[in-house]
Amino acid sequence: MQLPIIEAERIKRQMSRTELADLLGVTPRVVANWQSGHTEMPLSKLLMLASSWDKSTDYLLGLRNE
Repeated sequence: MQLPIIEAERIKRQMSRTELADLLGVTPRVVANWQSGHTEMPLSKLLMLASSWDKSTDYLLGLRNE
């Protein structure tokens, strides 16, 4: 599953992939793999991101509007 909302939010917040990776405690390559759909983002990381960005998981997954 690709994560276009997370990528858009990252850009909107002017964060690099490295900064996002640091926030989530992973490598930039792991973030790139999530965003390309090569691997799935673990629920724990999605929850961490939703909390950090004050967004719902449904929004980050593209299931609901902001």
